[in-house]
Amino acid sequence: MRTTSRLIVTAATALTAGLALTACGSGSSPAAAGSGSPVAGGTASASPSTGTTSGSTTGGAGSTTGGTAGSTTGGATGGSGATGATGVSATAKRCTVADVKLTVQGPAGRASEQEPAVASIKLVNTSGHTCSVSGFPGVRLADDQGKSSPIDAVRHPGVQVSPVTLPAGATATAELLYSDVNSEGSASGRLVCGVTGSKVSVILPNTTQQVRVPVSGGVDNGTLNVCGQLTVNPFQGIQD
Repeated sequence: MRTTSRLIVTAATALTAGLALTACGSGSSPAAAGSGSPVAGGTASASPSTGTTSGSTTGGAGSTTGGTAGSTTGGATGGSGATGATGVSATAKRCTVADVKLTVQGPAGRASEQEPAVASIKLVNTSGHTCSVSGFPGVRLADDQGKSSPIDAVRHPGVQVSPVTLPAGATATAELLYSDVNSEGSASGRLVCGVTGSKVSVILPNTTQQVRVPVSGGVDNGTLNVCGQLTVNPFQGIQD
């Protein structure tokens, strides 16, 4: 009987010790879960290991997103700055009619079967600061007598366009190409074309304001005598 009682007491003591060990183990689990929760932003997790992994992944994603987006945006901004540093025209203000003086010079010689007559639009930067021009001007020539409809210049195909940076006082020109000989007319009327105008309407590239510019000099005494098509080249810089 004494032996049985002693066995029961021993078993109870062992059971009590086991429960105490289990409680100590449970106490370590909340500590692990607690360390994982702040990393995961306080999101509940099924287990400490899941919470820790989720927290690390989230943190990693945040770092990658922030780094990539930041680098890309910074790189794009930096790229624009680099372009401006290497190409002056990229940072120069676009020339407007308020920045320049425009003149039109008539052709020095008449057209032949091989070569067109060449007039030119001359642009001088009078603004006092650097500006840039890039591309073809818009050009319209109206007949002084109103005998025919105005003609619009067409862009010369295949001609390369390059931005032209104009410091104060610098000049650019755009050529006007056409025939001033009427091949279908009589001998006495070969130099009479459909449109003869003393003023050219000009719109600078990438702008909308139109300016009427008088023609100076040339073989037709201050007029452009155009038979057929009028073609324009893009602005090019020239050396004074």
